[in-house]
This record gives sequence, structure tokens and C-alpha cells, in this order.
Amino acid sequence: MNHDIAGHPAIDPLDIQGRIDRLPPSPVMTLYMVLISLGVFWDTYMLYSIGPLSFHFLASHGQHALATRIPTMLFLGTFIGALSLGRMADRIGRGRAFTLNLGLLAFGAVAATLAPLGPVFLLAIFIAGLGTGAEIPLSVTYMQEIAPSRRRGRMSSLMLTFGFCGGTVGGLLTWWLSRAGHLPLPGYRIALAIAALGAIVSVFLRLIVPESPRWLERAGRAAEAQAAMQRIERAAGGSAAVVGAAASKAAPAAGAGLAEERGSTLDLFRTGYLRRTLSAWIIEFFQGFGSYGFTTFVPIILYARGFTLLHALGYTALIQISYPVGTYLSSFVTDRFPRKWGIAGFYLLNMLAGLGFYLSSSSTLVVVFGFLTEMLIFMDGPLLHTYEAEIYPTPLRGRGSATAFSVSRLGGFLAPVVAGIVVARFGTHAAGPYLIVMAAGSWLLCALVAAVLAVDTSGASLEQLELQAGQALVRN
Repeated sequence: MNHDIAGHPAIDPLDIQGRIDRLPPSPVMTLYMVLISLGVFWDTYMLYSIGPLSFHFLASHGQHALATRIPTMLFLGTFIGALSLGRMADRIGRGRAFTLNLGLLAFGAVAATLAPLGPVFLLAIFIAGLGTGAEIPLSVTYMQEIAPSRRRGRMSSLMLTFGFCGGTVGGLLTWWLSRAGHLPLPGYRIALAIAALGAIVSVFLRLIVPESPRWLERAGRAAEAQAAMQRIERAAGGSAAVVGAAASKAAPAAGAGLAEERGSTLDLFRTGYLRRTLSAWIIEFFQGFGSYGFTTFVPIILYARGFTLLHALGYTALIQISYPVGTYLSSFVTDRFPRKWGIAGFYLLNMLAGLGFYLSSSSTLVVVFGFLTEMLIFMDGPLLHTYEAEIYPTPLRGRGSATAFSVSRLGGFLAPVVAGIVVARFGTHAAGPYLIVMAAGSWLLCALVAAVLAVDTSGASLEQLELQAGQALVRN
């Protein structure tokens, strides 16, 4: 049973939310999880391979300015992509948005592979960034809309575990290509060609996953929503039992958040959503500033501590193994603690591990605390990405989560700019303490905002969370 904006009962013959909540665990749902994660895989692959590789290959040839512009253009593209393309998922559907994003990535990566170094190459990197920018919020939105409420956090974390393996692959590829000799192309062009091919293959693999029944229902396409839901039920097994139960059980609260079925960006700041939006935006900005800044400048910090550039890249690759480890561990805790307190606690631990990384006096401790810092970043991430998607109703979920995530990419874009100013002011060897303090301070702010401003979402269905916001709208 659905509700209108005032909370009155309304007829819901499809009972999409109730039927999704009764889906049993199955290998097919795991397959969907892996296929949805492909967009995240190529997003993290690009972020953690192209920047370090370009720095190594171009800086070694004296092109330091261009080496720093490549990751900057990539981050700028991801920021604008998250901000502009994220809302497309609410208009054209989750599946089509996925195809559009990866199509842009493939086009940009192919163009960058073939283009000479210069403005055209930077433009191609920017286009590739556009394509990957909205992938994390889109994938989390997609996963949440087909996951039962009781497993929503865990399934989102596991999906991101598969996806963040792209960062590990990118880091290991960076280390290998930086050591390899007699390559047919510069290493960063090889990495771009791999991204282009992977994006194209991923577009076709994703067609196995049906469109979100929740999105179809709210878009007024009831017949397609029913067909998509039946397809998921049949694939999950026990179709008859699930569909039979749907006729007699009520689904709470769909449609409570907005009177209209197609929202606008201004709706993110309406009374029922203002606190949720502010909490997500502030945390995303500072976690992006701290986390992307730390990850991008680990080689510089290690180089300043006396490690050779090649050893710095090797340690960075080893540390990046923490990405899937962190997200996998988060899958065991994300539904066990109230979401806001999990976010606050892990960001506090993140701050302590980052300080430990800088204070480490041996290679072993550098790797241990670097691993712990990155692992905690990727334990924080799934909790935050789950939170920023579940706080919005279906007509706003793609736009809301992607806009919040774009603020993270803005923080990530500004981090190297600010760090560049710090390095220019104090020198490479003296900049390390300032870079670490900026990252640790950012994580501390994330913890405080989560504890004070974030709302608790654990255990509630997406429709129940929507009803809570709708009731706040009615009261005001």
C-alpha cells in the first residue's frame, strides 16, 4: 500500500517495494551486483592509474606541467559529469544512464589514446572523466532499488567491493608499466586503451540487468515495471511464492516524498530534505578533499620522505590493495550499526590512521599505516554512498546522490590545487606535514558532521524514509 504526500493510503497493485523486500538471496542477484559494479570498476581504474602513470612518464621527460594537468582535467570531468549526468538517471532510467556514461568514457579514452599530447589530449581526458563521474552514485542507486531493505547496505558494499577492484588493478598496472621497458606505447596510453575496451564490453554485459522496477513504476510505466519485477523474481527463484505473497502484503510509503513524479534540484533543499542534503554535501566535500588528496599525493609524500619515485609507486600499488579489502569489510558492519554512527566512527579512525602514516619511521610502518588509512577510506565510502542514495525518493534519487557525489569530486579537484600551492610555497620535502594535516582535519570534520547533522536510515525501507520526509513537508 502506497501513500500520497499527506500520508493517506493509496492503491498500489504492483507492490514493488514489498516484492523486492521478499526476494530471497540467489546467485542471480550476485550476478546483478557484479554487473552493476562495472561502472565503478572503470571509474576507480581511471582515477588510480591515469594520474600516477602520467606523472611518472611525463615528469621523467621533463613535462611536469602537463603531468599535473592530466589528473586535474580528469577530476574536473568527473565533477561536471556527476553534476550534470547524474540527473539523467532520473529522466531516462538507470540502465540507459549507465550506457551513456560508459559510452562517454570509451569515446574519451579512445580519443586520448590516439591524440597527441596537448589540448586535444586534455579534452579527451576531460570527456572520459565526464563518463565516469556519475558512476558510483548511479551504481549505488541502481543496487539499492533492487535490493531488499534488510540487505540494502550489505549489497551496496559488496557491489562497491567488486567495483573498487578497479582501483587496485589500476594501481598494480601503474606499478608494472612504470617498471616495464620497451613498451609499444607510453604506459598511460596503454592504460587508456584498456579502459576504452573495458567500457565497451561492460555496456553489453550490463544489458543482462533489468531496469529498476521502482524507477519504472514512478515514471508511470506500470506494465514495464511489472515485467521487470517478474523478470527479477523468476531469476531469483521461488517466483510463485514471491508473487503470491505480493497480493496480500502491503508496501509502506511509496510516493510520500514528492507530490510530483519528476523532481528538480530545488527539491533537494525543501524542508523534508534540507538536513539530509546538507549532511551529505558537507561530508562528501571534506571526504573528497581528504581522501582523493591523500591517495593522489601518497607518491609525493613518500618521495619527500626519501623513497625513490619507483619505490614510491610500488608502495602506492601495495597500499591500493586495501581498496577491495575496505569495502568488503564494510559489508559486514554497514547494516549492523546506525548508518550515521558508522560513518562518524570510521572517519575518526581514518584521521588517526592518517596521522600514523605520516609519523611512521620505517618502510614497514609506512605500508601498514598507509594500508590502514586507505582501507578505512574505503570502509567509509560504502556507508556514505549508501546513505546519500537512500535519503532521497525515487524521482530524486539519481539527481540527489549524484549531486552530493559531485561535491566529493569538487573536493578531490581542489585537493591537488591546494596541495600544489603548498608544495610551491614550502617545497616538496617540507610539504608533507601540511598535506597530512589537511587530510586528517577533513576526516575529523566528516566525523563531526555525521554525528551532529546526519539522519539515521538503518533498517528502514526506501519508502519509509520517503514517508518521513513527506510528513515533514506536510508539517511545514
